[in-house]
Amino acid sequence: MTLPWSGPPLHVIGMGIEAGDTLSHAARNALEQAEVVIAASRYRAIVHGLRAEFHDYPSPLQKLWPLLQEQAGKHIVLLASGDPLFYGIGATLTQRLGTEPICFHPNVSSIQAAFARIGRPWQQTQMLSLHGRPLASLKAVLQANRLYALLTDRDSHPQAIAALLQEVGFGESTLWVAEDLGMPEERVRRFQAAELANGMDDFSALNVVILETRGRGGLLPEFPGIPDELFITDDDQPGKRGKGMLSKREVRLTILSLLSPRAGEVGWDVGAGCGGVSVEWARWNPQGTVYAVECHEERLRCLTANRERFGVLNNLHIIAGQAPEALADLPDPNVVFIGGSKGKLDDLLEAGWRRLSPGGRLVASAVTEDSKMDLYRFADERPASWTELSIARGDHLAGQRVLRPYLPVLLLRLEKSWE
Repeated sequence: MTLPWSGPPLHVIGMGIEAGDTLSHAARNALEQAEVVIAASRYRAIVHGLRAEFHDYPSPLQKLWPLLQEQAGKHIVLLASGDPLFYGIGATLTQRLGTEPICFHPNVSSIQAAFARIGRPWQQTQMLSLHGRPLASLKAVLQANRLYALLTDRDSHPQAIAALLQEVGFGESTLWVAEDLGMPEERVRRFQAAELANGMDDFSALNVVILETRGRGGLLPEFPGIPDELFITDDDQPGKRGKGMLSKREVRLTILSLLSPRAGEVGWDVGAGCGGVSVEWARWNPQGTVYAVECHEERLRCLTANRERFGVLNNLHIIAGQAPEALADLPDPNVVFIGGSKGKLDDLLEAGWRRLSPGGRLVASAVTEDSKMDLYRFADERPASWTELSIARGDHLAGQRVLRPYLPVLLLRLEKSWE
């Protein structure tokens, strides 16, 4: 819900890394006309000689809204760092106030300045903020021979980033750490991940990290179809990696293609097992949200471990409980996959279809003849598509090569009309 706004526009000024020396004419004019300035205390000197009343940013930030309402009708300026619309306060402001009453004045961001310092083009760089997010979420985007720019915090400090790179096979990566940009104590240094992970270097809390991945990798997926043996499963004994309650790679890829998840969509993975489908789903659709529902204690442990292993902590949410009861408080889905049913397939199909948004897709799998009959009954008189997969994998028997078949898997796909 947006808050009502009256009076002059709210000006949000990015200060850049050189403080007030780089302000545009429009930003300077807004600051000179300001009656109220809200900013971090380090910017207090900016208002010296102006008529503006200075307020520190309130903590927590929720207290900003009452402060803005108290000053309603006045010329208000908020000072931010860099570009307020690049991982800054701009997104929060537009969510609460809309875009109409706000005038943004962007400046040079710390990321932009850091690339200038090392003399590297950055148009193909992938940006990621680790500020307030788990460091393991970096695993969700890491790929070989790529350039990344990271906004950090005290838990994602340079040594921790380097240790994570070494853990996933990118120990040869190069890291540049840019500290205190624009300040007298500014420092930019270059490291190799394997060396930095074991180093004792001290870094300013005000730093950004640029990294270029190098190394053998192989522990994080680069393309859809994660090898089964990379998952932690409930049958994780020596020689049985990738066994247990996990959709096999060939089946998993077919399921994902039938689901066709899109950015911004909400998905349910009902009976998620150890997380084969939901982990891949969340990794390759980072701007979607996946709810993985599972009730088996050991599989929940594996699901949680796989979520961490592949870094999909931001958009994969684990719901511990038995469906359909566990679905009650979830947001309505655009996409539903039903993989495990515990004998309640009829109820799950009905619940998923009832809550499915118009234009949404429902995919369900069956292995036993009884569950296949449940799918056939539910799809009766509905426009459905059917796929049956029969896969076999190479093995040896008595010194000879054989192909060992798996049980065929029947997949039902339904799409809900917009009417």
